Amino acid sequence: MGHGLRRKIINIIGENKFTSFTYLKKELKVSTGTIYHHLDTLSHLIEQRDDKKYYLTELGGHAYNSLKDNITTIITPDFSKKEFSSPILKGLMRLTPKKYINYESNQMIYTIIISITIALIGAIFCGLNGLFPFFLFFGQSELEFIEPILQVILAIIFIGNIFFFFLINEGICRIIYKKKENTLKFLIAFPIILFPIDIYLVLHFILFSTGSLNLPAVRILDNVLVILFQVLSLWLLTYNLSVNKKLKIENSLIISLLIHYGGFSIILLLSI
Repeated sequence: MGHGLRRKIINIIGENKFTSFTYLKKELKVSTGTIYHHLDTLSHLIEQRDDKKYYLTELGGHAYNSLKDNITTIITPDFSKKEFSSPILKGLMRLTPKKYINYESNQMIYTIIISITIALIGAIFCGLNGLFPFFLFFGQSELEFIEPILQVILAIIFIGNIFFFFLINEGICRIIYKKKENTLKFLIAFPIILFPIDIYLVLHFILFSTGSLNLPAVRILDNVLVILFQVLSLWLLTYNLSVNKKLKIENSLIISLLIHYGGFSIILLLSI
């Protein structure tokens, strides 16, 4: 995509949905051999169908959208295989379930099962802990004994919170970055970002059920744990946005932090 003629070919097909070789030659004003050379180079982005017209592949559509949005660095599905020099990012990538967030079509059923399992575990332990979920934050109940009906309500709210969290992310992608692709794939993999939160909820339940949270030192430990697991969940959200919504990593991080600290601001205002 670093060649100007190739970018023009992608733009011509993207704007017209398809094109013919004759039209390309008329628009580009270069030799037949030159056009064939560039079409061959773009074979992963362009396909010629039975009607002899040239169309964009799925990856070609992503390249066209990236060019249209004036994005100079195009992030492809191979982002999951990208190597990072930062030791922190290397560590985060090792903790990332890449094959289930950036899954292939033949792995979709496994991702659905994993996502449902993560959502159910989170809902159960959110209810048992008596916590009110909002994005990646939780409001603590002051009740010593939580009624079963309240536990069920909180569990249902946890599931609703996942969908609300997803809709906010999807909406920002569409409104700000004009990214409408892979909505279903993004949704299916979305609960996986809450995997670290599930771990926190299980640990919190252990501390809660044993009465250890009454100790100041344990409360501090609990607060540290929730922050650490929130950070990991934010990274998984950033990764999910990058590979499924085709956003640059920095734009994905902006969305993650914007929503996270927006949620924190709302909680802060409600507590005043």
